[in-house]
Amino acid sequence: MAVLLLAACNKKTENQKSSEAAGGNQATQSEMSVASPDDEGQTEWIKQTTIMSSKPMVIDFFATWCGPCKQLAPILDEIEQNHKGEVIFRRIDVDQEPEMAMEFGVESIPMLMFVTPKGDYQTIVGVQPAEVIEAKIAELLKRSAK
Repeated sequence: MAVLLLAACNKKTENQKSSEAAGGNQATQSEMSVASPDDEGQTEWIKQTTIMSSKPMVIDFFATWCGPCKQLAPILDEIEQNHKGEVIFRRIDVDQEPEMAMEFGVESIPMLMFVTPKGDYQTIVGVQPAEVIEAKIAELLKRSAK
């Protein structure tokens, strides 16, 4: 599993390569995925966590050896402080929780999952600037209020 994730950590899609070549750092449409609570990969854990709290959640799938994950950590720490009390932040080490990573379809890390209290979610893969993550959280809060 660690070998697969190590390769995935460094794996770049053609869209990421094109985006980087163009000087872009934001996720492209194909790098983002949207799912509903009934999609394969949804777990009871995520349903219970979000329903019990009635707050949206951001889940960071990472590994301690992953360079991009280490780059993202301080960005997430600051964003977490900005949204204390309105958004739940969870971090899942894919080496410690490989079954959960597989269940959620984590193929590349870091992967952020933005989950509404209803259990529907969107994901972003790769290191993103704070502005992109803040925009996704604003969207998450808006979707959660519906």
